[in-house]
Amino acid sequence: LLTEADLFARANAQGALRLVFVGNLIPRKGLHVLLTALAQLPSDVCQLTVVGNPNSDAKYSQTIRQQIADQRLTQVQLVGAFQDDALANILAQSHLLVVPSDYEGFGIVYLEGMSFGLPAIATTSGAAREIITDGANGFLVPPNDSTTLANRIQELCQDRARLARLSIAARARFLAHPGWAYSLERIRTRLLELETR
Repeated sequence: LLTEADLFARANAQGALRLVFVGNLIPRKGLHVLLTALAQLPSDVCQLTVVGNPNSDAKYSQTIRQQIADQRLTQVQLVGAFQDDALANILAQSHLLVVPSDYEGFGIVYLEGMSFGLPAIATTSGAAREIITDGANGFLVPPNDSTTLANRIQELCQDRARLARLSIAARARFLAHPGWAYSLERIRTRLLELETR
């Protein structure tokens, strides 16, 4: 795990804010909304790496590529799907996870990002609010609201001290989340209690 010192140094390093989107390229994940938000910002303030299977919805993937070309989003890189080690390397080097999904049943991607100290931006739709505390370890924005999304990204571009605080809080949120061993032990204990009744 990255230390607090690592997160502070990463947040305050010179250069563009490094965003990462992780998810299959399907409309529900909201990549088109994120691209619209980036088009509202100067091209040199942030970079976006898009990690996800482009073959899940070929028509949508083509729409995304066209949007990138039409809006001249030269700061966006589509890298496809990655295995765990390569993905971990990208997450460790990024500043912010942005996945503005229309809906997430749980949103484990946000928690995975937080394991690398990445504050997350998600929407108020779905269960992301169970992981993200707005303004504390990330942001929750209304679905399909590219302007609010752009404003949140811009805030962190300009306030690296706040980015560092959010990063440290994101890592703490991950560490506080029950792991599989704890969850399975609770299930086992409950089943044994039911069996003895």
